[in-house]
Amino acid sequence: MKKNNLKSFHENKKRKSHNQKIHDAHVLRKQEKEEAKQTKEANQQAINTAMARYKANKQSRLKKLVKKTRRGQPVMQGQIDLLLHKIQQQKQKENK
Repeated sequence: MKKNNLKSFHENKKRKSHNQKIHDAHVLRKQEKEEAKQTKEANQQAINTAMARYKANKQSRLKKLVKKTRRGQPVMQGQIDLLLHKIQQQKQKENK
């Protein structure tokens, strides 16, 4: 009988106590929060780089379009370059 009692005692020891269950749940929630925070930061970083790239591209296009001669006439070369670049991009998309 004593061996049976020891066996059941060891089986009971394998179970987690109430405090241990609460602690494990807390650790799990904390890990999930940390993972969510990291994914949010990664997404924000991607958005920031995309916005920076967009603003730089927009600024360069604006400089080409606004350029003027001494007499105030628009410089057509910048506008033509932008149109050429736009047409080339469309052709590349069609070829893919």
